[in-house]
Amino acid sequence: MSSLRTARISPQKARLVADQVRGLPVARALDLLKFSDKKAAHLIYKV
Repeated sequence: MSSLRTARISPQKARLVADQVRGLPVARALDLLKFSDKKAAHLIYKV
């Protein structure tokens, strides 16, 4: 499991994006993260 410990974003904001992609197929989740405007989406995409 990957983790990102030094992200300068609140856990609540990151959780909003993580909850959207949790349980989705990988390709669909990556597409959703790539085109999202949220800062957390970019960080989660890189992880």
